[in-house]
Amino acid sequence: MGDLPLVSILCLCYNQEKFIVESLESIKALTYNNFEMVICDDFSDDSSVETIEKWIRQNPDLQISFVKHTENLGITKTLNELLLISKGKYIQLLALDDLLMHNKLERQVTMLKNSSDKVSLVFSDAHLIDENSELYQNKFIARHLSYLSLKSQNFYEMLLVKNFIPAMSVLIKRQKLMDEGGFDESLSFEDHDMWLRLSKKDDFLFDDVISCSYRLHAHNTHKKREVLNHSMFFKIMIKHKDHQLAREKIFEHLEKLYLLNVLKNEHQIFFQHFPVKSFPEKLIKYNMKPVFYKLAMQIHKLLAYLKSPY
Repeated sequence: MGDLPLVSILCLCYNQEKFIVESLESIKALTYNNFEMVICDDFSDDSSVETIEKWIRQNPDLQISFVKHTENLGITKTLNELLLISKGKYIQLLALDDLLMHNKLERQVTMLKNSSDKVSLVFSDAHLIDENSELYQNKFIARHLSYLSLKSQNFYEMLLVKNFIPAMSVLIKRQKLMDEGGFDESLSFEDHDMWLRLSKKDDFLFDDVISCSYRLHAHNTHKKREVLNHSMFFKIMIKHKDHQLAREKIFEHLEKLYLLNVLKNEHQIFFQHFPVKSFPEKLIKYNMKPVFYKLAMQIHKLLAYLKSPY
């Protein structure tokens, strides 16, 4: 392959039988030829395994490893397993319900090859598609940011506020992942935590050409995140507790749960790391009835107004 570095495409599958072939075909159609596919089925209970095996048999010329789990290990453990199996200089992640654009790797490998050691990855926006691969009018990043003027830079503070990077759009330098010790296996999801850890040290490149499609359907991971234990959010953000933005964002999330009266142990996680700053915060710490908190906040605002009305 001359001077073309090997790219490892780590493909994750869990009950995605309906979308697998289209996703794998999008890899096959890539204009960049020096890649390997490392596929894992994480103990699906549909016909995903049979679908993957049939596709592999039909494509004997491709470099493919297939791992079949006998129990469900989850995303982060599976990715670390595939990372150790893979050999590529660059890493591409892909759930087998999403799609890659044909020139994604060709563009992004060139960008990373020409980048400095202070760059760990390149990412782009993503199309949004439905179960029938029909395009939505909106794009991925627009669902998360109110502005769309992005450029290559350090995104650490932006990512502390919100995760707006589509995971399937990212191409990562393998060594940067290894330097971080891989993905945090105590977490259910890999992306936000890894982007924060990498951006704390490095810049990211932004590719202004859309490189992939993210599928919205009833069973994909963004839907599942909404019902997961909120402690995952706290476990990710507490790693960045030394930054004021992290405290503000964690407290904002904590306050929302408290006012909905659905706190479990999240307030304990927060106050283990951050001292109480006000009487209203003390009410949250001891999980008092939200009506007292709302009253305390009204009094606090009134006192602030009386102190400085203009």
